[in-house]
Amino acid sequence: MSILKHLTLGLGTVVLVLAPALVSADSLPVFPMATVENKVDIDSANHRVLLSPVREVNDEIRADLEVRLDVEGQARLLRIDPDSSLERVSEFYRESLARRESRTLFSCSGRDCGRSNVWANGIFNQATLYGRDGDQAYSAYSYRDEQGHLRLVLMYTITRGNKRDYLWLEELTIQDETSVAALSPEAGRILGPLYVSWSGRLTHRFDWDLDAREKLVSWAEDPGATVMIVSHVVLGTEETIDEALARAARVGDSMQALLVRLGIPREQQLFVNAGPAMTAVQDARANGNRLEIVVIKDILTEGS
Repeated sequence: MSILKHLTLGLGTVVLVLAPALVSADSLPVFPMATVENKVDIDSANHRVLLSPVREVNDEIRADLEVRLDVEGQARLLRIDPDSSLERVSEFYRESLARRESRTLFSCSGRDCGRSNVWANGIFNQATLYGRDGDQAYSAYSYRDEQGHLRLVLMYTITRGNKRDYLWLEELTIQDETSVAALSPEAGRILGPLYVSWSGRLTHRFDWDLDAREKLVSWAEDPGATVMIVSHVVLGTEETIDEALARAARVGDSMQALLVRLGIPREQQLFVNAGPAMTAVQDARANGNRLEIVVIKDILTEGS
């Protein structure tokens, strides 16, 4: 046997030993009743991750909430065996992610996700994923792997017109977390903020709709949750700081009384009087006289 042949065999052995190490030990398993039809390595400084339904306007893909991330990872296209179902696939991966203490960032199903054609060809660049809009689902999750890295999992399932079921599974490791703290599993303890503008001096009118009130009440139902109310006012031209703080306190007291009437007891509320300290926040929603309300879950009940 020639030296070259010996070297080739030797290198082949090394590759066989090292190749499994190139795949993250924390990768999700392949669903037992599925066949991997395609794998795509992902190494992008500008990878698109959607956290809301998708739509197409004038040939442009749009979503109310999307982020561009510096990621590395892999995507797999799985064809599901006819003897199984997408429901079983989704349950399999939900259980796998639950063991990793994952956080659900977004999910949708059916026509609420938008058009399947946009997801298949515009987002994932996989024509095989094009199917009926009513038979699709999408979910995004985050979790910490054993090394503490922030990882994202994107799942898109579809039933094609030929009745075949497919799953597109992206597993991504975020390279730079500095600008994406809101995606971390830990951030799931904080819900909000809700921005509530107000007007009036002796009595107060709050500018928020029924959906916002119902959302807050739903958040506050979590056992041990604390409703934090932060009051901000714009300092008047002839107003002292003490007077501005007094105004902020009065409006905060009015809101706390209103929350009691909505079923959120005072002992569950925490009021913070910021007064005129932050009247120049660079957020269009966070200017002027306003209350910012967040709900913080108890550390023992978060994720339950």
